[in-house]
Amino acid sequence: MSARKILVLDRSEALADQVRAAVADSSTAFELSSCLRVGTVGEVLEEEGPFDVLVAGPSLGTRSGLARLRLIHEELPGMSLVLAFSRRPDASLRDIVRTGAVDLLQLPVDDGELTEALERAASLAGVAQPSSPAAAPVPAAAGAEATGPGTLYTIASATGGCGKTFYATNLAYFLTRYTQKRVCIVDLDLQFGEVSTALRLRPKYTIFDALQREDTDEGVLREHIEEYCVQHETGVHVLAAPREPSEADRISPPDVTRILEAVRQRFDYVIVDTPPALAETVLVAFDMSDMLYVMATLDLPSVRNMSVFLSTLERLKVPTENIRLVLNKAESDVGIDIDQVTKLFPQGFESVLPYAKEVSRSINLGMPVMAASPTAEISSLMAGGMKLILPEALQSRVVAETTPKKQGLFRRRSKAQ
Repeated sequence: MSARKILVLDRSEALADQVRAAVADSSTAFELSSCLRVGTVGEVLEEEGPFDVLVAGPSLGTRSGLARLRLIHEELPGMSLVLAFSRRPDASLRDIVRTGAVDLLQLPVDDGELTEALERAASLAGVAQPSSPAAAPVPAAAGAEATGPGTLYTIASATGGCGKTFYATNLAYFLTRYTQKRVCIVDLDLQFGEVSTALRLRPKYTIFDALQREDTDEGVLREHIEEYCVQHETGVHVLAAPREPSEADRISPPDVTRILEAVRQRFDYVIVDTPPALAETVLVAFDMSDMLYVMATLDLPSVRNMSVFLSTLERLKVPTENIRLVLNKAESDVGIDIDQVTKLFPQGFESVLPYAKEVSRSINLGMPVMAASPTAEISSLMAGGMKLILPEALQSRVVAETTPKKQGLFRRRSKAQ
């Protein structure tokens, strides 16, 4: 009999190491793979599968993590799921059951119990097959293809006025232009969102309207979520913030999870714009993010708050390797030296962006500055940081198309992660 294939999904390699050691002496032959980035699990399942058993580690023990596991189970019902958590998930028993898990292990667990659970899970597994076309979300438009859970980028800051919406709209345009894939901005600044205003859009519906659907089936929400979006002329879609600030109080963290999971099923990239606050609804986005951009401006309060913000993220166990820093509105002769600020953050800044007149012009046009002024210095500096998330084959094209006509005082600063 061929080896049974196990995939261990967790942000730490520790669980995979224990599984590897535990099954070494098992009477059942196992072949083990691991995935450390939750956002790429779909690719691993597709490219390296089918798997007999998926072992989900502690980093999936959240509402959003359980929601993702449920979606995986719906797509691959023949694959057994084992939950290995260090504590009971902060979720209802119903949410846990809906993942389809065949076992729940309390970490730390001894090797004997772990091996027994994996052998049982393998025996219960059928031959994992990709979901049938009928089970996949129906494309919203001719030519549009559902590509599975999209990559999610969240833009955050500890203080207002740092340019989160500016960066979110430009990142969305950048990904649309260079990947030719589907991109959606979710405006999670639920009280005072400005994405629609920045792009001069008049959305008919908002995130609040999407949550008012009478049906509660998650698949139906995924199928119809694009109907609540509005499309910009650049091709970027936007799911707008509520019209009234009072509506924000009626949107809960589980609601945000439902929305983001639905959008991820319909778009290849999801950009989340957030308010300058660590609300529970924002923490959901942090937990679901594949990468988190944290922004600050060149002034003492903003720099100080960024430091506190990063310390808070560390306590929340947001992986540091998924965080990128951006310094915006940097000017010379403002009493703070840029080099001194960069030394305060050893991880380095993905980009250091100056004030630029092109930004005001682009806002008045309702266009991302990278679309309105692609060869401006600020567009080149942003592209220099953003290109790192693209495949290498596309990065040289970005450099060629965004080279500024002349260099200014500011240069992109980055440090290898």
